[in-house]
Amino acid sequence: MNIKLPSISPPVTGLKTGIESQNQNLESGGLSRTFEKLLQDVNQQQLTAEAKQVELLVTENKDIHGTMLALEKADLSMRLMLQIRNKLVSAYEEVMRMQV
Repeated sequence: MNIKLPSISPPVTGLKTGIESQNQNLESGGLSRTFEKLLQDVNQQQLTAEAKQVELLVTENKDIHGTMLALEKADLSMRLMLQIRNKLVSAYEEVMRMQV
């Protein structure tokens, strides 16, 4: 009997951790580019959720589970974006209150 074992690939190098990736985003484009990317991601999730809703209403293929997941994901993304925006606004207001 000849058993073939799956090959083990070497570890992937060059991957960046989340913190390293965020630091590179801040260095390369600043906070505005990072926030713009966040807005685009949230918008895409909202559009995907809307498309899932339309698909649920129109087609014979009823994927209620997938539709609800898309809606909740879009909702959580929007809440997170709003919390980040609120933190940025409060930090800006605090800096503006500082006396020089």
